[in-house]
Amino acid sequence: MINLTIDIGNTLTKFAIFENDEMLTYQNVERLEAKHILEILKQFSLTGYIVSSVAKMPDFLHEVLKDVKCVEFNYQTPIPIINNYETPETLGLDRLALAIAATKLAPQTDVLVISAGTCITYDFITSKNEYIGGAISPGLQMRARAMHEFTERLPLVDLPKEIGYYEASSISAIQSGILKGVQDEVNAKIIFFREKNPTGKIFLTGGDQNYLVNSIKSRTFATSNMVLIGLNEILQYNIKKS
Repeated sequence: MINLTIDIGNTLTKFAIFENDEMLTYQNVERLEAKHILEILKQFSLTGYIVSSVAKMPDFLHEVLKDVKCVEFNYQTPIPIINNYETPETLGLDRLALAIAATKLAPQTDVLVISAGTCITYDFITSKNEYIGGAISPGLQMRARAMHEFTERLPLVDLPKEIGYYEASSISAIQSGILKGVQDEVNAKIIFFREKNPTGKIFLTGGDQNYLVNSIKSRTFATSNMVLIGLNEILQYNIKKS
């Protein structure tokens, strides 16, 4: 089974080819274009494809892939876990894909998935494959832009990988407030999870995970491309059911 998974995010579009559970290729682009899909079709004979998008689906996609089985991923798509979210129609598809990836990577285990991107999401999945929910907070870059745009004089700052709690310049003080604030928030979520689920696993993913991985005070599994892994699981699940 050769599958194409596409994750259209706020900043980048990521896509990968899987052969069953193995990721064969991976790429990310600022904007998905027909040429990217045509190049894939030159190299692979696809079984199916699935798309998760926070924006409008590219018009060309279904036309270029008209001969390939498509699974439309929305809140009504059959999935291999139990979704106990109270408003499933409002749940971000990326969060749902992350939860499904977690059950693949850590079966029959309580799991906390932390995804550090435009927003930081925290999602909890039980050992019985039940998605419970979680939390959403502003990401690192969003906090930096908000401090700049909602004040008269604070500059827009780049973020270092490490910084102290007490800094002696305005720029470094902003950097400390953002970075240390997020790191403390993440550690507080982990402490709460550990108190309730001492044998559970924690996955850290997302484009800004490198800002957090060294500050976490509990064992975590830093994993790239979890959304794509989850999408592949959903696609395989639906193809096998059909």
